[in-house]
Amino acid sequence: MRARLILAFLLAPLGLAPPVQGEAAGPDGPSYAGLEICNDTAVPQSVSLAYRDDGRWMSHGWWALPPETCERVLDGPLKNRFYYFRSEAQNWQFLDERISFCTAPGEFTIYGDRDCAIRGYDSAFFAKIDTDVPAPPSSSGQPVVAYVARLSHHSRPKTGGAGPLSTVLSGAGATADSAFDQDVTFQGCEKRGDGRVICKLVMGAGQLCVTNDGMTDPAIIDRLQALDPGTPLRVSGKSLTSGDRVTFASLNALTKREETRHDLMLDDLAGQWVSQADAYDLFVIEGAARRNFYGSVETMTELLSVQTACDDATGAGPYLVAQAEDGGPTHCYRIISLTENELVLSYMPRGTELRYQRHDLPLN
Repeated sequence: MRARLILAFLLAPLGLAPPVQGEAAGPDGPSYAGLEICNDTAVPQSVSLAYRDDGRWMSHGWWALPPETCERVLDGPLKNRFYYFRSEAQNWQFLDERISFCTAPGEFTIYGDRDCAIRGYDSAFFAKIDTDVPAPPSSSGQPVVAYVARLSHHSRPKTGGAGPLSTVLSGAGATADSAFDQDVTFQGCEKRGDGRVICKLVMGAGQLCVTNDGMTDPAIIDRLQALDPGTPLRVSGKSLTSGDRVTFASLNALTKREETRHDLMLDDLAGQWVSQADAYDLFVIEGAARRNFYGSVETMTELLSVQTACDDATGAGPYLVAQAEDGGPTHCYRIISLTENELVLSYMPRGTELRYQRHDLPLN
């Protein structure tokens, strides 16, 4: 994909407008004939894009953008208000907004934003482009026909070490064939159109996936399908393939276990929580899963556990550990306080305080 040079006056800022419900731009909002992404950083960047296409999520990449170049990533009238992008550069950090999509190492077009690792793809976090923010007119007085976003708002030099930044996790697992005996939290089973059943169990270091492929006794699969999300379990079996965060396994034993204080805290977190800083930023916790929304648009699903420690985070816990459902990146939050109506988290390692209010009402 070839980047082209563009005059500097077309580098319109990327920002956030007052949010509205839904994904489409309003009738009175600006109308743009295309979307351009400009690399106003000092290094070459690789860019991918994600958006809703005829009701389905689609991710596409990569475009190679040398410094001071732009790429028209979409032609024609923009149908959505929000688009999502990710940029990667060696020794640079991408400031994502925890919105997960599927990617691949080479050029790709992927439909669907779920089960990336299971389908053999990588998973990475993207940031939002809000096209409801009007782009400034050009210096010639002619209207700007394409919405222009620039990378510097979400990309900065990486500090504290060399090497390329990569938060994607490989979907290709290695054969493990090792026995385990593990405390887990049951999340749910999904029956696919081809009759395949995939059951997901959350553990501190990732997730176990069990399928009706003949490797596990069908009676165990039936027992899993009858469980409620969030049920604490003790399971034993053998891993079949294992990646960084997702392990496919066969089970030979399954028992319910007593709830720990961390299980009880996860139970107390159940419900809908709304950010006190942005009423459109909210999530719903059910069992061991967190569904994230911006307004009425669902952005991603994460699998949750409450742990004493989380990766390299320092300080006393407990920690809320959130991992993208498809096996993507893991994020750590220290639980500062939890009451009946308020949740206060500290996003690690930055220590950013996040306050939420319980608001158990149906989504629009």
